[in-house]
Amino acid sequence: MKVLTLNVHGWMEKFASKKIKQLAQVIATKDYDVIALQEVNQPMKEKMAEHERFIKPTQEVNLVPLKKGNYAGVLVKELERLEKYYFWTWSANHIGYDKYDEGLAILSKTPQNSQVINISHTAEYDNIGTRNILKSNLSIFDKKWLIFNGHFSWWKDPEGNQIFKHEWDRTQIALNENMKENIIFMGDFNNEAGVYNKGYDYVLKTTPFLSDFYTIAQENYGYATMKGKIDGWKTTSDSKRIDYVFVSDKLTVQKNNVIFNQDNESIVSDHFGIEVVIQE
Repeated sequence: MKVLTLNVHGWMEKFASKKIKQLAQVIATKDYDVIALQEVNQPMKEKMAEHERFIKPTQEVNLVPLKKGNYAGVLVKELERLEKYYFWTWSANHIGYDKYDEGLAILSKTPQNSQVINISHTAEYDNIGTRNILKSNLSIFDKKWLIFNGHFSWWKDPEGNQIFKHEWDRTQIALNENMKENIIFMGDFNNEAGVYNKGYDYVLKTTPFLSDFYTIAQENYGYATMKGKIDGWKTTSDSKRIDYVFVSDKLTVQKNNVIFNQDNESIVSDHFGIEVVIQE
């Protein structure tokens, strides 16, 4: 089973239309089974839209309809032109950049049942602190999988308030209820690997039934998932690993690849992607 996670920085990239075509071409070539995307934007002022393979998630926190120009929707249509067909789900977290509905999407080759879970202190749509996770149940290769997609806050906010811990504590409720399932948790965690006693360590400490793909992969290619100053990391110039795939510890990860980092496919976002091959 082959999965991809990527913070697409939807529509905020220069030459975004060109980059989404590049992204679609790579997805079509690599033939991923499941794809988790973060910062999936749609213009707030656009008209409502429909798609035959769009799956509306249940328990949505903010009832934002699917609109024309939804980044994931455009991507799915690009894939259709390449004769690749995906079911997909999307839900909005909050207003992004004052003009977008910003959310999360999961694409899958097979149908999925999806659900939104609020994990933040707030659920107000105009508050950038509103964070949800997207959870999908699906079957691939005659095996049931539980896919999570998240875009988390930093360990602390600018005022020094601890934010990530609260979000992950709320996330753990959903995880603990399903710890015996085949779990793949993908996303932008905004917490750097290797920093002692903060977000990354907290995830590993509190969910021992999950493993970091990078530490258990039989083959590893690439490390950092961001380079230099990007949104949310304006005071750093270092390369960091802040995007992850965590998997049930009973699963075998055959290969981990950092992708869309110029060394391995052209850059399409301010984040690099991660592709992981998991033994079925």
